[in-house]
Amino acid sequence: MKKITSLLLFTCLFSLLCACSAFFDKDNTPPPAPLIQFTPETTVHPLWTAHPNKGSGEKYLKLLPAVSNQTVYTASHNGLVTATDNGTGKTRWQISIGREITAGVAADHSLVLIGTHNGDLFALDPANGNILWKAHASSEIFACPTIGQNLVVIKTIDGQLSALGKTDGQLHWHYQQMEPTLILRSASSPQISQHNVIAGFANGNLVKLTLQGGNLIWQNTLASATGSFAIQRMIDIDADPIIFDNQVYAATYQGRIAAIDFNSGDSRWTKDISSYTGLSVDSHQVYVSDAQSHIWAFDRNTGHINWDQAELAARNITGPVIMGNYLVVGDGEGYLHWLSRNDGHVVARIRVAHSGIVATPVVINRVLYAVTQDGHLSAYVY
Repeated sequence: MKKITSLLLFTCLFSLLCACSAFFDKDNTPPPAPLIQFTPETTVHPLWTAHPNKGSGEKYLKLLPAVSNQTVYTASHNGLVTATDNGTGKTRWQISIGREITAGVAADHSLVLIGTHNGDLFALDPANGNILWKAHASSEIFACPTIGQNLVVIKTIDGQLSALGKTDGQLHWHYQQMEPTLILRSASSPQISQHNVIAGFANGNLVKLTLQGGNLIWQNTLASATGSFAIQRMIDIDADPIIFDNQVYAATYQGRIAAIDFNSGDSRWTKDISSYTGLSVDSHQVYVSDAQSHIWAFDRNTGHINWDQAELAARNITGPVIMGNYLVVGDGEGYLHWLSRNDGHVVARIRVAHSGIVATPVVINRVLYAVTQDGHLSAYVY
C-alpha cells in the first residue's frame, strides 16, 4: 500500500504559501483579526451546554456532530462516542471503542458511524452504543462516512472510495484515484443523490459514480497542481461538495470553486479561490469560507461575487452553515458568528468556550449545534 504523508495545517496555512526559505526561517502566520464591535440585530439563546467528551483536542479533526432520533452524537479523538439528548443536553449513553477516532459522526435511525486512524469503521446501535458491525478499510479515514439507500460510503486517505452494506458492513465495491504524496490532513465526505455518489479527491478531481456498482459516470478536474514545491501543488477537495438544484458546487485548496452540471459534469462557472473548510448553498447564492478566513457569497447561477466578508480574517473559521436568514461560522477562539445572508455583516456573536471550533456547526429544525476542540457541545436558537 502506498504510504501517504499527511500534513497538519490548521495554524500555518498561510505560511505554507510563502517562499520556501520564508517557510523554514520564520512563522508568517498572520494574527487573528480583532473582533469588530457591532450592534446586535438578533438575540441568540443558548438551550443547553454539555461537555460529553474531549473532542478533537489539539488535532485538526473535523469531528462533526450528528443529530438523529432526538439525539446528538459526538465523538472524541481518544475513542469516546457519546449520545446526548438534544432537548436537555443530558448524556444518554457513552462508550469507548478503544481506537483513535478521526472521522464522523454520521447517523440515521438505525446506526451511528465513526472512522478511525487505523482504518476501522464502526457501526453502533443508536439506542445504546453497542457495536453492530466493524469493517476495515485500506487506510486512515478522515472523511465523514455517508449513509444512503442501504449503503455506507467511505473515503480513505489513500484515495479509495468504498461502498459497504448498511446492515452488515460487507464490501459492495471499490473505486480509487491516485493521490499526491503531500495532502491536507482532512478530507471531504462523499455525497449521495439520485442513486449516484459525488466524491472529491486530494488530486483536485471531482467524480460522479453509480451508487450501485461504483461505475464512473464523469470526472471534472477542478484544479491542476502547479508550482515548484509540493506545498504549492496541494489542491485538495476538502470542503464537502454540495448538490443543489441539479448542480454540484465544490471548491479546492489553492484552486477554485466551481458550479458543475450534475448530469453531464460540465462546469457552468468557476472562480479562483482557496478553501478547505466548507460551502453552503441556498436558492440564490453559494457561500464559502476561504483559507484566509474570508467569507464569500457568489451568485449561484453566474458565479458573480455578491459580497466578501473580511472582518474575520485569520480567525481559522469553519465552513458556513445556513440558519434561517443568517449564515453561521465558528472560529479558532471558540466564537460563533451570525452573519446576514444579504451582505455578510455580523448580526450576532456568542462564545461557546475558550477552545476553538473546527467542525462546521450543524443546524437541524432551526437549532444550531456546535462542538469545540475540547469537547464542549452547545445548542442555540434565535
